[in-house]
Amino acid sequence: MKFKYLAIVILSIFHIACSKKEVSDKVVFTNEWELVILDSIQVDYLGTVDGGDFRNGKGVFYNFEENKLIEFDSNGRILNETTYPKDGPGKVQYPTQLKYAQDGRLFAASFMGWLYELNTNLTLKQEIKLSFLSQSQDGGGFIKNLEYYNDSLISFYPGRDDANPYGPHFIRDNFLLEKIDPTTGGSKPLIKIPSTSRYSTNKFFERPIIQFGISRNKLHLALSNEPLIHIYDLTNGEIYLNTVDFKPSKFLDNGEHKEKNQYISHFKMLDGRINQLFVTEKGTVVYYKEGIEEEIFIQNELKLRENYPNYKDFQNQVLKIIYQDSILSNEIIVPYNIGSILNIEKLDKPFYSLRNDDFIGEEQDYLTFYKLQLEKK
Repeated sequence: MKFKYLAIVILSIFHIACSKKEVSDKVVFTNEWELVILDSIQVDYLGTVDGGDFRNGKGVFYNFEENKLIEFDSNGRILNETTYPKDGPGKVQYPTQLKYAQDGRLFAASFMGWLYELNTNLTLKQEIKLSFLSQSQDGGGFIKNLEYYNDSLISFYPGRDDANPYGPHFIRDNFLLEKIDPTTGGSKPLIKIPSTSRYSTNKFFERPIIQFGISRNKLHLALSNEPLIHIYDLTNGEIYLNTVDFKPSKFLDNGEHKEKNQYISHFKMLDGRINQLFVTEKGTVVYYKEGIEEEIFIQNELKLRENYPNYKDFQNQVLKIIYQDSILSNEIIVPYNIGSILNIEKLDKPFYSLRNDDFIGEEQDYLTFYKLQLEKK
């Protein structure tokens, strides 16, 4: 009988151990995440932030009103600041797109298409001139469409062969990016939209904004009003690999149009929209807003510019992680006191976002950036 009881005890212990292991395994492999505010830093500067980047312990942002760049460290200390002339020697115009290379070099692009390399003290090192002019007149701010890869700039720089980026089938008919030698200005086109996108068809839809990011040899590209991430391998010939639907529970879309160059979003309703895209080695982070239904949009007169700040009352802003190109995280609701994100370098590394002081309703003599962390639950 003693041996019988002993066997029962051993089996019970084994069962409990296995149960604990199963629970432990579930914890290890969970893909439920939350966004945590670790800290905040204050930068002794008063002005707007109209684009920025952060890498390797320092950040940089652009102030449109002063045509000025400010560089700071992770303690909020200002390292450099430079105001640029808009003509003459040292001219730099509207460098809203900012990108630190891994080696610390800083590149910038204007929403008007001009490309620059800057010195470590933020003065102009060179303007990078291509053999044709960009035809883009938008796409600035925190939109991610400038990268540095294998000694080349990768940029959304439409205009090759006089292509019009505002044409109804520009995305279907043209290469979307340029690979640019920053020393010579020589360039080659790369990346076409795959058939998985509705923009590869003859149908009419609203014009989206292109965003992309690169990690190692993988380029991930998104159109702002489609919940899809298109993935390419840059190793040999920019080969299209696959498309991932990040499956938002709400991502409004006004659908196919009867006429070209027709706009419904912002007039009758609000489309869901990818605001920022961050590509890291272990996962891609999508930062998007859900959109607003037609009935709510019309009832609250959200078409009027003075009511734009009320958008936040009717839609969530959300982070979602595409882990290893296929596994999707939960939807991480981002409170509106958190504004645009400077950069996400790694999933397990803290990052910084601009505090939305307009939402908080506080007037300060300095800028506040939140130090954030994505953590598994």
